Amino acid sequence: MKPNLLAKAKRTSLFAVRFLLVFLVIAVVIVQIGLAVTVLLAHQPTSTCENSLDQIVTISPGMSADAISEMLHELGVIRSAFVFNIMLRITNTDSHLKAGEYLLNPTLSTMDVIKKLNEGDIVMYRITIPEGYELKQIAKELAQAGLVDYDRFLLLASNAELVFGENLPFDLPIDSLEGYLFPDTYYFAKEQSEEAIIRQMVARFVEQVIPNVDLSLLDYRFTLHEVVTLASIVEKEVIYDFERPLVAAVYLNRLDINMRLQADPTVRYVMTENRSRVLYRDLEIDSPYNTYRYGGLPPGPIASPGLRSILAVLNPADVDYLFFVAKHDGTHQFSRTFEEHVAARRALGY
Repeated sequence: MKPNLLAKAKRTSLFAVRFLLVFLVIAVVIVQIGLAVTVLLAHQPTSTCENSLDQIVTISPGMSADAISEMLHELGVIRSAFVFNIMLRITNTDSHLKAGEYLLNPTLSTMDVIKKLNEGDIVMYRITIPEGYELKQIAKELAQAGLVDYDRFLLLASNAELVFGENLPFDLPIDSLEGYLFPDTYYFAKEQSEEAIIRQMVARFVEQVIPNVDLSLLDYRFTLHEVVTLASIVEKEVIYDFERPLVAAVYLNRLDINMRLQADPTVRYVMTENRSRVLYRDLEIDSPYNTYRYGGLPPGPIASPGLRSILAVLNPADVDYLFFVAKHDGTHQFSRTFEEHVAARRALGY
């Protein structure tokens, strides 16, 4: 090659290299600017309107990041699906988005939304289960909140083995978990299964009750199950706290002399009609839960007792009452003998 052609080729090659370098630098700068703008946008809220409405957004299991970003964009929660996806890849969190129900607002930034979805900051529903609720009442409360299927919850709660297998945290001589779903205020998510909710409520029982139960207070005459069973009857009988130890004492006194408990709540538990009043014909119901027909305690609890009723059974009043009758103010008249009891009923208009 001639010298002038060689020199010209070198100059052309050098120019091409310089052009490529300049192009690469410009491309890098553009990419950096683009990323900077993307990051800036990702930290800006979609809307600055203070009256923007909260939205419940459901992320289904198995939903792809692209599908999630498109849905959030369509709902107006994020400004750009593209920015959302870019930030997922920058933060390497595109595979960490958790399914669930989220409370989102357009005033959140894209990064705030990503953080919520990564942390699983799902909507929790506050549910209060009152003391004295039966399994069917608990199931109804949870079903009305859209948290469980009523029939499936009852089926599982009526057979502890379906939920716990052989790992129940206490001895249970019957199948049902009646009495062991502790009455309290809970926070549940709609993504929780019926099994998970039941386990959570039983765990609260273990946490709140087991450390406070000292069976030696009753000279080990009763098991935990029997204490909870009697406490459930006390729970259904009383309104005022000061009467819990008194009612507990009446039933314990009856058990001591092999007298039938004759507790109306145990009859109502097996009645097919939804009535608060027990009629004479109801006393003939043939069920081991009918303490008018069968002696001793029923096979298990008739409701979920609170800790106060359980402690009342463990620490009954020091009285020799064997009878009580409801007064018209929600309290009871207590008697030592059947004659006193009959006189009390007559005085109260029964």
